[in-house]
Parts: sequence; C-alpha cells; structure tokens
Amino acid sequence: MAHNRIPAILAASFAALTLAASPVATAPNLGNAPVSSEQVATPTVPVIVGKPQGQNNLTITFVDQALKGNDSTLLTPQGNLTERYVYSTYSVPYKVIEDGNDNVGPREQDSFLCSAPKGGTSTIVNPVEVRANVQIQSSVGTELRKLINLVWTNQTNGSFKHIYSKTKCTAPESVHNHRDYYGAIQYDLGTTVVNRTDVYHVYSGDRILYTASYSRGQQTVYAKIPKAVEYAGDFYL
Repeated sequence: MAHNRIPAILAASFAALTLAASPVATAPNLGNAPVSSEQVATPTVPVIVGKPQGQNNLTITFVDQALKGNDSTLLTPQGNLTERYVYSTYSVPYKVIEDGNDNVGPREQDSFLCSAPKGGTSTIVNPVEVRANVQIQSSVGTELRKLINLVWTNQTNGSFKHIYSKTKCTAPESVHNHRDYYGAIQYDLGTTVVNRTDVYHVYSGDRILYTASYSRGQQTVYAKIPKAVEYAGDFYL
C-alpha cells in the first residue's frame, strides 16, 4: 500500500506546480487592432469621434420606366380622358437609430493612432484615414438606394470617411506601462421610412386638364450607418 501512495503523491505535487506556473488569465483580444504580444488590459469603451451628416425631410424625383408610356383611358361625363404617367417621388418623413441599434458591428479597419508612456502624452505623427459606406440590408432599386444614402450621408453612394489628425494621447500614472490609441469604423442600424407617390397628367385631347397623384404606400428600409470611433488599450509591459 505504501508503494502505491508514492506515485500518487508525486503526481499531485507535479499537478500543483503546473497550475501555479500557469497564467491567471489570458489577454483579451482587441479585435483587429495591430497589437503586439505584450499583455494588454481590457480596452476602453470606444467613443464616437465622427459621424456622417445626412439630409432630413428629403424628396427625390425619378421616372419609373415600367410606367412610362402606359396611358390609360378615363370614361367621364365630359368624354374620354387620357391619364399619362409623368414621374414618381420618394420622400422620407422619418429616420432614426432606435435604442439598442447602435454599435451593431462589425467593428473594422482598426488602425493604430499613437502611444503615450505612463504619465505622459503624445500626438498622432501621421494622419490616419478610415472609410466606409452605408450598407442597406435589403434589395432596393437604384433610386431608393440613392435616397437612403443621401438621407444618412449626403452622398449618393453612401460614402463616409474620417481623418484622425488631432488625437491627443495621454496615459495616467495608473497605467502600468503605456497606453495605445486606435481608430476604427463602427456601425449603427438606421431605420428609414419611405413614401412613394406616382404623378399623372390627365389630358383632354392635347390639353392638360389636371394632375393626379397616387400614393403607392410606405415601406421601411434598414441600413447599417458607418461612424468613426476611438478607443485605447493599456499595456502591462
């Protein structure tokens, strides 16, 4: 029995030594940030430093080729009239980023900005630029896509860019070694309510009698809206 206990005691001792030598916790991942192999604390919560400036209460006019040339005849007591399609409009009465729809991700284009030693400060040496586009979450036509892009970014292609050039990097005395700053693109989920109207001219012969407008209903379009954020990570070594 004594001989059987010796290997067991040695195995238990070896296991205890192995656990003591193991790290207490692994360093968290900073996303795609270009961090080194140094152990890093949990990164700070990203703050917004740039957002696209869109347009409110926007209406655009376009011609729906599927409706063009399809005249219809109206039978009236005054005789037969002709209704002819002219153009359509999209209008946005309402757009919003609802509670809980911010920072839906993915965070991308993580870019190193600058580094500050413990208790010190520094600034960005070379400006850093990040770019992104509105990401519409459903299939829409060309004109509606243009409208969504305009109301959120004021650009028909939905493009957004931000240049980091004035970021001041500081590291308090509580930092173990140094604090690195990063910029990135993050996304919010925007809700856009769109109304469509089709406009017709009503003719008697070659003379326009009046204009008729028809509401074609309302639809909701969801899109990821880019913004620029900044965050930092404190390094132990």
